[in-house]
Amino acid sequence: MDSYKIIGLMSGTSLDGLDIALCDFHFDEKWTFKILEAETITYDESLRANLSGLSKGTALELVKGHTKFGRFCGKSVADFIKRKKVKVDFVASHGHTIFHQPSAGFSTQIGDGASMSVEAGLPVVCDFRSTDVALGGQGAPLVPLGDRLLFAEYSHCLNLGGIANISFDADEKRMAFDISACNILFNHLAQEKNLAYDKDGEIAASGKVHSGLLKELNSETYYDKSFPK
Repeated sequence: MDSYKIIGLMSGTSLDGLDIALCDFHFDEKWTFKILEAETITYDESLRANLSGLSKGTALELVKGHTKFGRFCGKSVADFIKRKKVKVDFVASHGHTIFHQPSAGFSTQIGDGASMSVEAGLPVVCDFRSTDVALGGQGAPLVPLGDRLLFAEYSHCLNLGGIANISFDADEKRMAFDISACNILFNHLAQEKNLAYDKDGEIAASGKVHSGLLKELNSETYYDKSFPK
């Protein structure tokens, strides 16, 4: 039976923080998992501003940000392991997306794996998107397969992150694609009320459906395109 204890790192488009999850994966005829520990390291205003501004910065600033964020992630992992008193086989890091234009053949996630590995004292697996984009994909090769292997009892898996995306089987092929903007919009609206996000959906639950706006949003031409898209 294969068994691995892996720390997964994720920094999403919402820019709320670095998600750290220690997961135990087992393979015995099929893959199963258990989340052992998890927390979010909240970004301070300086780091949040740096990450959000890199797409408009110079090439040198981008490279510096790549290394700096890698060291930040590695140090966060080392601190997490020390506090939780856990043993880990390796780190899997998505990185933080700065540029994503698969139609133009590129996608850039910062968080230098070498710097991260040195700071964490562990092997690091990273740069998940590049090969998929090079092969003509949209740069999201892992989640659809992970959904199939870990949540096989569900016909569809919906992820409500900064961007909403879905995965499912169709014609004996695994399909996955983005559906729409999600928390990146909700967080923007919450921040207009000086809130980081809409906790428990309380603001949304207090509102009413604006039929005209809903109709306008649903008229977006993206929804008429065939999948995958």
